[in-house]
Amino acid sequence: MAQNAYRYQDLATALPEQPTTPSAKKVRTKKRYQAAVWTKRERGLVIFMASIVLLLMMGTVATTVTMQRVDAQNEQISQKVTNVKEENDSYRGDIQSKTNRDNLEKVAQSANMEQSTNNVRNVNQ
Repeated sequence: MAQNAYRYQDLATALPEQPTTPSAKKVRTKKRYQAAVWTKRERGLVIFMASIVLLLMMGTVATTVTMQRVDAQNEQISQKVTNVKEENDSYRGDIQSKTNRDNLEKVAQSANMEQSTNNVRNVNQ
């Protein structure tokens, strides 16, 4: 048996090599996978998450529309406030011109009145 050990070859080296020619192409087979079957829990989870995402999207759109409406109302109110301030400034100018000492003397002369310091009261308080 020891004599047979010298002639021993394993099967990989004992097989004759096959020539690689262009006509002998390897055929590749595509592996086709079947879709996994979803469980009821997975389906429920997907439906639940999709509904949450849908609600969040609708909430975002509603919030945006509401904010635009509020911004428009704020703009209108600030425009009204600006108009009232301008009117107040013009009224102050009219009051200053009408309460001017020269104007008061003209009005007093036209009404046959005179200005005296004896009957003047301080009404600034």
